[in-house]
Amino acid sequence: MAWHGMAWHGTVWYGMVWYGMVWYGMVWYGMVWYGMVWYGMVWYGMVWYGMVWYGM
Repeated sequence: MAWHGMAWHGTVWYGMVWYGMVWYGMVWYGMVWYGMVWYGMVWYGMVWYGMVWYGM
């Protein structure tokens, strides 16, 4: 019983940790990736627009 309980608790615990890691990882990396792409687009857009504007 104790072993089974420990194994079950371990499975649930590791499952929760794994699911939490995957979920938070997806959200965190998704936010970071989206932020990088968004800020990258804005930054390059500003630089490109500035180059074209000042170039003209």
